[in-house]
Amino acid sequence: MAKHLSLICILLWTLAACAPTQKIPVSTNPLGATVYADGRKICTTPCSVRLDRESEHLLTITKEGYEQEDLTITRRFKPDKALRDGVISGILKGGDPKEVGAEVAKEVDAQERSGEAYELVPAIVTITLTPSGN
Repeated sequence: MAKHLSLICILLWTLAACAPTQKIPVSTNPLGATVYADGRKICTTPCSVRLDRESEHLLTITKEGYEQEDLTITRRFKPDKALRDGVISGILKGGDPKEVGAEVAKEVDAQERSGEAYELVPAIVTITLTPSGN
């Protein structure tokens, strides 16, 4: 039983690690601000954050003596990529036009569920911080 539980844990960890992500560069003026993603401290600017494309995220940027900046990173559907990948998959897996169409639909659905059919925006974050009290 313990052996099976270990295998299940490894499988779940592997699947979670495979979630599609996107690297977003973050810079501030002045440099040296702390970047939090969804409440977790990630880095100090200039830096990059790696976020999963399965959901929206909140970036919080703080620096002593400056106003806090909050920025929502949103998801945008990329229909051209999803359809292109679906058509390629359909052609490779099916020969009959009906099979190709079904394969396209399955591929697009799978990309939507996994997050691969989305991109995060903005793709680059550049913020000028406002001094506190101004």
